Amino acid sequence: MAKLNREWHLQHKLPRNATREERLDWHLLHAENCQCREMPESIRLELEARGWTAPTPRSLK
Repeated sequence: MAKLNREWHLQHKLPRNATREERLDWHLLHAENCQCREMPESIRLELEARGWTAPTPRSLK
């Protein structure tokens, strides 16, 4: 398991009942700031459907 960025998580809570847009934004920021887990498949598929490339740990280095 990759390292958790605890400070980032404490400052960036995903709202309860977040909209699709809020979830997409949160997961993109999460990928840039914390590598504690992979992006959920549903988020990655939504990004691809919009023509965006989901970030990978390698692309963020």
